[in-house]
Amino acid sequence: MALPSTAPANFPQGLDVVAINSINYVADAIDLQSQVTRLITRTDENGDYAESQTRASADAITGTMTLQRALTSTVLPSAGQTFTHDYDSSGTASTLEVMDVKVNRSKDEADVFEIGVKIVTYQG
Repeated sequence: MALPSTAPANFPQGLDVVAINSINYVADAIDLQSQVTRLITRTDENGDYAESQTRASADAITGTMTLQRALTSTVLPSAGQTFTHDYDSSGTASTLEVMDVKVNRSKDEADVFEIGVKIVTYQG
């Protein structure tokens, strides 16, 4: 997969290939939890900490992916598109949904962008 950067020729290729709507992107970074929890704390009669418990949360699991375009002409994914990817290397792909797309261009960086993602179906 060619990168939009022409120099150096051995520019890093990233850690994974992510296919969204049949278009391949190279993942530079994935920041997404497999599970979310909530902390429940109890206080004593003086309002001081007494104990706590960690429980699974029913909140949606969200995170981000930093992706590279394959070519400068590669289109960005659209919000609402779903795709499958084994983001946590569990051996089974989960279904993810693109929530938003944030382009952050710089003269010192490859042509990368960040997508907000939500887990639709976790298969870990």
